Amino acid sequence: MSTTDEPDQEQRGWYPEVTTDRFRLRPFEHADAADVLAIHSRLEVVRWLDNPPFRLMASEAEARERIDGYLAEEAGDPLAARRAIEEAASGRVVGSVLVSRCSRLDGGFVGEYELGWHLHPDAHGRGHATAAARLLAAQAFVAGHEELVIGMYPHNEPSAAVAVRLGADDLGIGPDPWYGGDGHHFRLRSEHLTHVETERLVLRRFTRHDLDVLADLWSRPEVARWSGPRRPRAREEVREGLANQPGRAGTHPSTAMLAIVPKGQTHPVGVALLVPLPPSSGSDRQDVEIGWHLFPEVQGRGYATEAARALVERAAAGGIGEVHAVTDPANEASQAVCRRLGMTDLGIRDDWYNSSLRAFRLATS
Repeated sequence: MSTTDEPDQEQRGWYPEVTTDRFRLRPFEHADAADVLAIHSRLEVVRWLDNPPFRLMASEAEARERIDGYLAEEAGDPLAARRAIEEAASGRVVGSVLVSRCSRLDGGFVGEYELGWHLHPDAHGRGHATAAARLLAAQAFVAGHEELVIGMYPHNEPSAAVAVRLGADDLGIGPDPWYGGDGHHFRLRSEHLTHVETERLVLRRFTRHDLDVLADLWSRPEVARWSGPRRPRAREEVREGLANQPGRAGTHPSTAMLAIVPKGQTHPVGVALLVPLPPSSGSDRQDVEIGWHLFPEVQGRGYATEAARALVERAAAGGIGEVHAVTDPANEASQAVCRRLGMTDLGIRDDWYNSSLRAFRLATS
């Protein structure tokens, strides 16, 4: 289900391109026709996408028509997206991941959207489907979707395994209200990807409905001075950053950028993050960063330490062996949080962000 109470211009732009070390998620182009044909001319792909009798794609002209349909769907519905999975190793489009309207056979469109994926058989077994589906689903939840339907043929065990890896609720096998026949159905909600609770806090994903709060947070000089460009940010800049959060969080199932919400409240009071740590130019380090930003009026209540401890536990559970925190050398408040977490002070380092920062490290186990 989704929400559609905002003006059209406020709903658009929540599915930016994402580049990871394995692939790029981007809109389809006519230049992809040969790759689309190579995928949809394979019976082992088409048999999972259509109802019989299965018809294989026959020409690049037909592939271009299919791509036009993808682009038209997205242009007509800002809450829908279909992304090409462009593999980094080969430079080829090896599949697709989508968020698309589900129209019921007996009732038309009633607000439901599906999450789906398919790959060229040669690209199976590399984790592309799970990673791409997780990224696009995260973007969909930022865009305002409350839940996504995942459906497949009952004997499509590889796709069922992807849905399980995403953490979706398994609704079992039953009549398919959208395509007919029987289907194996799952339901994915934002909390399946990320939801953390502590004694006083809920850490959840941001959505576009948090834009006003984030715009307020990053307009505060006393907050903005410690992060990114180190200056207050305009609303459109914050909006762009919010849309890019899923890509910034990367493909590891434990990493995320999360809203810090005190229990009993609805609006965030800050940001907690567990994300890939960008190495400085010329470095091949692959570290994970833990961080936090809070409104000035709630600082001093221990929220940053409490949220960070929860993310350390999440990192450990996900197999992340150590985390780093990097702070402006003058940011004594964040350095105090690092010490409360038991992090080791590494001194001033220039390994990340192309900057000289005071760094801390913590083994998670």
